Amino acid sequence: MEELDPKYVSFLDTWNGWINIIALVFVGIAAILSLYYLVRLLAISDPKRKHDFINNNEINMFWYSMLNLTIAGGLYLNTVANTYVQEEVMHFIVRLFITASFTTIFALIFNSLIKVYYPFKVNRRLNQLRHKIRVNPNNGNKMKLLSEEEEDKHMTDEMIEEEARASVDFDVWFDEETGYTKIEKYDGTSLAVECPSCGYRTLRVIEDQILRSPTVDEEGELEEFLACSYCGHKERKVVVTHRLRTKTA
Repeated sequence: MEELDPKYVSFLDTWNGWINIIALVFVGIAAILSLYYLVRLLAISDPKRKHDFINNNEINMFWYSMLNLTIAGGLYLNTVANTYVQEEVMHFIVRLFITASFTTIFALIFNSLIKVYYPFKVNRRLNQLRHKIRVNPNNGNKMKLLSEEEEDKHMTDEMIEEEARASVDFDVWFDEETGYTKIEKYDGTSLAVECPSCGYRTLRVIEDQILRSPTVDEEGELEEFLACSYCGHKERKVVVTHRLRTKTA
């Protein structure tokens, strides 16, 4: 058996020590990100604010946490099979290349899974939060979610027109005992739909343009530009929007 180079063995010991420390740092970052997100989420009691916080942050937070854990795993793999690596410097280089390759592959896989499948889970939670019974903060009464026909008399003309353009959606909650009203605004383009190219629910509206504004007498037209975050597919379509509804007394 060929005698081992003491300097090279010493370098490997130092390398392994520092790499393990750095890997733990990345694990710690992932844990801190997840804990910070969870604490902020639990601190929000209002369903609408919680809905918006999840919609704006959860997928990115989950991706960054998984990325840090993937990097930590790749770093840890750079400390295994030391007996084999000690035999020759080339073995060290091969291990470095293989672990870097596997780390990149797993990062890409996790990225695709999070973008493609995780939104389904998030959307279910968002839908539950959106339809969770609201409570009048003044007396604790349970409130009723009004229908499209019922809600107009509680909305301004600007709200009705904005909703008719399909750019946003309003939910109106009403306390039938006291008349207290709470109006919540939701982005009508925030949710993804199924992409006709790849079949995943990753097609989103990235821009829209009003072709014809709706009026009380006729419908409007809205041109939407969509792009898939998974396969890059792009398309445009014209959407017919509702006529403006006159507010009932």
